[in-house]
Amino acid sequence: MAIVSLFSLRRTFRALSILLAVLVSSIVSSDAESAFTKGSEPHLFVNLMSFDASHGDIHARLQLRLPESEITHQFSPRHDYFLVDELTVGESVLKIGANDPYSAFNNYLPTQYQVHDAGSQFYYPFDNHTAYLRIFVDRSGKNNAQSGVQGSVEERVPVMLDTSLCSFEGYKVILTPEPDHSPGYVHIRIDLQRTLSIKLFTVFVSVLMLLVSIGFMNMVRKLVKSEAAPDINEMAFGAALLFAFPAIRSIEPFVPPMGVLSDFIGFFWAETIVAISLVVHLQCWMKRKRHD
Repeated sequence: MAIVSLFSLRRTFRALSILLAVLVSSIVSSDAESAFTKGSEPHLFVNLMSFDASHGDIHARLQLRLPESEITHQFSPRHDYFLVDELTVGESVLKIGANDPYSAFNNYLPTQYQVHDAGSQFYYPFDNHTAYLRIFVDRSGKNNAQSGVQGSVEERVPVMLDTSLCSFEGYKVILTPEPDHSPGYVHIRIDLQRTLSIKLFTVFVSVLMLLVSIGFMNMVRKLVKSEAAPDINEMAFGAALLFAFPAIRSIEPFVPPMGVLSDFIGFFWAETIVAISLVVHLQCWMKRKRHD
């Protein structure tokens, strides 16, 4: 009986755990898909989507969600809201009008930021990039809204900042608040670094190309010291390496165009060693090969 009761207790505990997990998941998902925010302050969602290292552009999206208390029965905001991004390259102002239907999923601002060191991609995979966010939200004042006059009276609105979506593949994103950062003025420094896995894999590929090229060079060196006739298959192997290294380099993740630091560490040296060794091998073949 004790074993049966223990088994039943375990089953009950497991069922309660599953029920609790489903309940929490539904609460979180419903909050994430809600058009409104909890509390009395708007929420500013910053979504960093991608980074183009060759042009130095960070592509992002800003979304402002209003509290339910700010929405009228006609499903429109009680005031005009203005989301202002000071440093974006494109459109910098998003207006959520008091006379327009409110939809949190349509009220977003696509943004693009230029990093301060676009040329640092030369140091791939050890390149670091820096950009800044400077964002604030204004809304029309109460007197302004009651009188129906727009644009004359404005007040700064504190916002709750959400940066949970500030990440994308291949980079480690570090957000650091600046000294003047506050709920009423978002001022954040963005630092982008390659992930550790990319750094390790790129170094591994560079070292691999170097070791293979040095091995082929030693093979040709032994041939030069000996009096044996060269084998045409050995030359074919060297020629294959010459054209295989560019393909091997291309598998490095998010690799910029040719000419970065990893190329000077591995690819360029490997290509040079194989090319010179192949020429020496060809010279030995022409001198020593006898045709009956």
